[in-house]
This record gives sequence, C-alpha cells and structure tokens, in this order.
Amino acid sequence: MIYVSDWIRKSGLFLKGGFTRPAAVVFLVATLYASCSPIVLAQAPEGPTPPPPNPSTAESRKPTVFRVKYVGDKTVYLEAGGNADLQDGMKLSVVEAPPDGVVAEGIQYRGYEHVAELVVSSVSDSSALCDVVKADGEVKVGQAAFLTPETVHDRRQAELAADEDKYPILMTFTYGDPLDEEVRETREAQVTRLTPMQRAQGRVGFDYGGTKESGGFDSRQIGLVIDANMRNIGGTYWNFIGSWRGNFGTSNSALPGSGTQTLTDLVNRTYRIGFTYQSPYSPVTLGVGRLFLPWAPSLSTIDGGYFGRKFAREVTLGFFGGSTPDPSSWSYNPNQHIAGAFVNVEHGSFDHFRLFSTMGVAVTSIQWKVARQFAFFENTWSWKQYVSLYNSLQADAARTSPLVNGGSNPTAVSQSYSSLHFQPIKLIGFGVNHNYFRSLPTFDPRLLGTSLLDQYLFQGFSGDMRLALPKHIGLFASLGKSNTTTDKKSSLNQAYGVSLGRLWNTGLLLDLHYSKFNSSFGSGKYESVSLSKSLTDNFRVQLYGGHQIFNTTLSTNTNSNFVNGVVDLNVGPRYFLEGNYGWYHGSSLSYTQWSSVFGYRIGGFRK
Repeated sequence: MIYVSDWIRKSGLFLKGGFTRPAAVVFLVATLYASCSPIVLAQAPEGPTPPPPNPSTAESRKPTVFRVKYVGDKTVYLEAGGNADLQDGMKLSVVEAPPDGVVAEGIQYRGYEHVAELVVSSVSDSSALCDVVKADGEVKVGQAAFLTPETVHDRRQAELAADEDKYPILMTFTYGDPLDEEVRETREAQVTRLTPMQRAQGRVGFDYGGTKESGGFDSRQIGLVIDANMRNIGGTYWNFIGSWRGNFGTSNSALPGSGTQTLTDLVNRTYRIGFTYQSPYSPVTLGVGRLFLPWAPSLSTIDGGYFGRKFAREVTLGFFGGSTPDPSSWSYNPNQHIAGAFVNVEHGSFDHFRLFSTMGVAVTSIQWKVARQFAFFENTWSWKQYVSLYNSLQADAARTSPLVNGGSNPTAVSQSYSSLHFQPIKLIGFGVNHNYFRSLPTFDPRLLGTSLLDQYLFQGFSGDMRLALPKHIGLFASLGKSNTTTDKKSSLNQAYGVSLGRLWNTGLLLDLHYSKFNSSFGSGKYESVSLSKSLTDNFRVQLYGGHQIFNTTLSTNTNSNFVNGVVDLNVGPRYFLEGNYGWYHGSSLSYTQWSSVFGYRIGGFRK
C-alpha cells in the first residue's frame, strides 16, 4: 500500500498537465492491473508452455527445523529425512528446546542457547543421521536443529535451477523478492535485538546442618542455597548466573564464642554469583556480585562490581572495586579491599588470529589502610585452536612497612605466569609454563587437596600434556623443577590426573589426582579421588576424598585426611532434596559436618 500510494501521488502531479480526469482514471486502473497480473510466460513457436503446478508454494513449505530423536556417540538422528528434502552434506545448528517443547519455524531467531553444529551423513525416508562437527554443550533428545542460512540458500538455488530446466524462459528472482527479503531481514533483526528470549533455570533451597569438632565444639546452622542460570531476564540483556551458599547465624555451641571454618565452608566461598549486563547493541558492560573481572581474571574474585565501556570497536575502558573473599587466591585476606582501572584491546576472532590484552593499575587495602599499589598486565595471543600464548604479570610499587624495623620493598615484579600451549589435533595438547612469585602466599592451605591451588604449586619452568582418549578417558601430567632461591637443591615437582567417564560400563565417573611439590612457601604432596554416578535422571550421588601432607610455616595443620559425600534427588517436577556429609581429620583440626537442603527448582522441570 505504501508503494501504490506513492505512485498515485506522483501520477496525479503528472496528470494535471496533460490528461483529463476520465483518462487519468483509466490510465491508473490499467497500471494497477498490469502490476498485479500474474507472470506472463513467453510462448515457444509450437505453442504456449503449460505453467508448473504451483511450484513456489510447494517449495516454500519445505521444513527447515527438525527435532532431535536420538543421540549416539558423536552422532545424532533427526525426526525427518528424504520426506523433508534433507540431503547428504546439509548443515544444521542445534539449540536448546523451547520451554513449551514446540519446535517450529523461526526458532533460530528466538535467542535459545546454541548447542552444536551438525552435518547430514546419511538419509532415509523418515530419518537422517548427522555427525557432530562442533559441540558447545550437551546434545539431548528433544532439542531443535535448523538448517543454516547457507544450506537453505543452496537448496533454494538447486530448486530454481531444476525449475529453469523445465521452463527455460520463466523469469524469476534467484532468491526471493529483494523488497520482501529486505523487510524480512529488518524484522528479524528487530526481533533479535529488541526481544531476546528469556531463559530461567536454577534452584533455591533452605539449608539446615551441624558441625561437631573434637574437644566439645558443637553447632547448628541455618542457611540458604542459590544456583542460578538466568539469562536475558525479562527480555533484556541482564543475566543472573552462579552459585552461593551461606549461613544465617543460628548457632548453638557447647563452647560459647568458639567457632571453626570447615573445608566445605572454604569451598563454598570460592563460588561466583552475580548480575551481569552485556548487549551486542550497547558499548556498556557491567557486573555486580561475587565475580571476577572479565578482562583480567588473574586478579581473582571480588565481592563488588565492575564497569566497562567501549570507546572504539576494539578498545574498552573501565574500573572495578570490592573485597577479596576467595580463599583460593594468592593474596587472600578476609579484611582486604581492592579498586582499580583498566584498558583492554581485543582484535581478531577465535576462528583466526586473536589478541586480547589488558593493562591497568590497582590498590589494595587491609582495614582501609593501603597495603599494595601495583600495575597488572594480562595478554593472550591465539591462532584458532592450535596455538595460544598467555601471560599475566603484576608489578608492585615500592613500599615501606609502617611497623618498626618492618623493612621495605623496591619496585619490582611480584607475580608472573606464562604459558605456551599447542593443540595440533583435538585428542592431544601440550605446553610449556613458567611461574614466578616474589612474596609468600596467603591462600588457605586446607584447599590444597581440592586441586584449587595447583596453579601455585609449580615455580620455575614446567611442561604439561593432556590426552583426550576414546571411551571418555582423559589423562594429564605436569613435570618441572623448582628453582627458588631458598632451595638447597633442585626438586622435581610433579602432578598427574586420570578421569574415566565410563568406569567398567557401570556409569561411574572416576577422577584421580596426585601432586608432589616443593615451593618457596612449603613442600608436600596430596592424593585425591572422586566417584560420582547419576543413578537416574533425578538421582545423583558423589563421593570425594583425599590425603595431604604440607610442611610449611603458614599452617600447623601439616597432615590431614578428608571424605565428603553428596546425594542430590529431584522430588517431582519442581522440588529437590540434597544431603551433604563431611569428615575431616588433621593434626590440629578434626571435625564432622552434615547438612540437608530442601528447595524449589526454577525452569527445566521434569514431568
């Protein structure tokens, strides 16, 4: 109607000079009839060629979206085959199933999380076998697979070429009407930009438990548990993601005023959770909660927030601030705060060469007194998945201790970590690393056996190798020699890991770790083992245990053993139960701990 009205307006201006009103009406009617009449077929010498039986209507109704009906080992079966004109070599993208379970056309524009890329390898009448060429998540039955735009375009071109063989003088556009295509693309862009699909999944529960320590300590705790994966909240680009577990302070103890921090409590404090905002249509990125700085994750977790703004296509400026609650960080202190500013440069893409470089300045304080002033640098260079070079470095400004005879430190590098990794094929990767620390750490040594501190145990040069073998078998090894100035002789630092995804066809997941180290802050070793199994879709159990020896001046707890067990059960479509039990026995700390959680599940309901 817009185009017709415009032509009428222009025609009226022209007609005022040379046509009478009746002639103008006849001219406009004839013009409209000519513009709306069907396509006229040119006639061959022997007579008119009969038109095709509605070819465009039949072609336009061929489906482009299909449902996943079976998932094998790196293969996927679709609920369609030759009956939907699927052919060998066609490419499809898999996304999470809609909340209502309805797989319909246009699903690719609704913002569902991308899962995998497929290529059709074999087609029967009613099903198609596809190979998984790239996986970003777990492919499951019921998810949606849609033909990529390139595949749809190629199929349309092939259909038009076949029609032109039958009707060689038929005039047609190669891929739809250009005006219609422009309108469609504009509307799709508006839908994608203005109404991203909200996805809300998570769990909220109430925790009740107790701790009993040797020597008479006995307490009860009431707490709250939150696991959240909420993206595009309310159709916006705000997200709420992470996990948190905390106690609210109902404590009854046989020893008034006493208390202890358990291994489970420490692990809980390493969780991250918070609100983040990131939109492809806004230069602003921000986050609030317990999280790490996306442009410099080596700074560890902060309880606070960050703000970044793009001032050019590849340059971001920002600032951050908060406390440092993570006991697995090198410079942990429960009373410490940090604030700083940064600039980041990002160039290239993961498909080719990529540069991601951040530099900034920061200051830390303990009880609001300045402790450190330092500059930090974090750089990553990568070429596809084959080669990556990473470096993080912190350099402290000179400072003098306020204590009497406390000494002073000059301006110098305080921490540095570099890693060069190669992955020539998907099954194998190996690398060379260098780790340097000038100051002693302040992390909690009880976390050694949990593998959360492995990045700090190797000083000097080391090499590592990872193997991803068939049958869900993974191997890891790292070897290096310590070369700190306090070592009387060089020592071999070593770490090994084995993961078995399907132990003896029982469905058990087995994970083994061993590490032996000698660093500037201490020496020791640890062994740990983890067993887990999903007995059904709604019932999962896990058992984790370990032994560690740590000779250091940082702790009097030099020898310890621990065992933790977790049982997780879904009750109906909306509720869950979780039970935890922990036993810890050390040279200076021994206790048992238990907890039970009852809560509500958000999204992803099972029937």
